[in-house]
Amino acid sequence: MKKVFVLLIIILLCILSACTWNEQTVEFKNKNFANTLFVQKVENNFTSEKLSKPIEDDEKIKKILTMIEGMKAEQINNEELINILENQDNYYMFGFYMDDKINNQRGDYAFQFLEDGTILFSYDAKSVDSYPLISVTHHQELLEDMKDVLGITF
Repeated sequence: MKKVFVLLIIILLCILSACTWNEQTVEFKNKNFANTLFVQKVENNFTSEKLSKPIEDDEKIKKILTMIEGMKAEQINNEELINILENQDNYYMFGFYMDDKINNQRGDYAFQFLEDGTILFSYDAKSVDSYPLISVTHHQELLEDMKDVLGITF
């Protein structure tokens, strides 16, 4: 009986630890990879110049990266990411660019902030094995804090 109990505990621990294998901590070795942060709000699946703001203040860019650093996120596949975004009418996009890459449509790093506080980390050009991540918990208050830091009113 004791062997069965120990075996059940080992199996349970394996199952529980499997749930966290895809969980990662968002971290940056170097926060100097971008000199422009482009913030854009998507409203009713539409955006405009009035809902966009480029930020070129290095300290503010580093502050935003620091605010998401340490966050727990889980790996998802590209199809899941696309499906989640297609089912959202309103969200914020944060794109980090170096020099004139902003014209290339794809920067060095990006995340989307959904209305419910979920954060989608869509890509990291600095990482060879880049894949989408989704925050484990919701961070509704964090978006307002970021908007305050950046002086965004939309």
